[in-house]
Amino acid sequence: MAAQNIQPMPAFEPRSDPTSTSARWTRWLERFNTYLLAADIKDDARKRALLLYQAGPEVHEIFKTLEEGETKDFKSAVKALTEYFEPEKNVIYRTYVFRQATQGKEE
Repeated sequence: MAAQNIQPMPAFEPRSDPTSTSARWTRWLERFNTYLLAADIKDDARKRALLLYQAGPEVHEIFKTLEEGETKDFKSAVKALTEYFEPEKNVIYRTYVFRQATQGKEE
């Protein structure tokens, strides 16, 4: 019952800054894990429910579109959301950027 005395977390806003979504999600998830520890929540189903509730309606809608959206497993839910929020790696673009590099005047 300790969870009732702990303030709810602010929701995660995935669309506020698309360039930093992955880093912001990682920080939010760290704070959420601290919240679970402070609230002494150990049940997997409850952790998953709190994850989706605390993360907010946008994250909940995103989660429902993922393959793991029906699982009751907390770790699977975290893994699915983390993979969703990770940026895609574009090898062709990164190769282009690397090849465009030029030596500076002072190098």
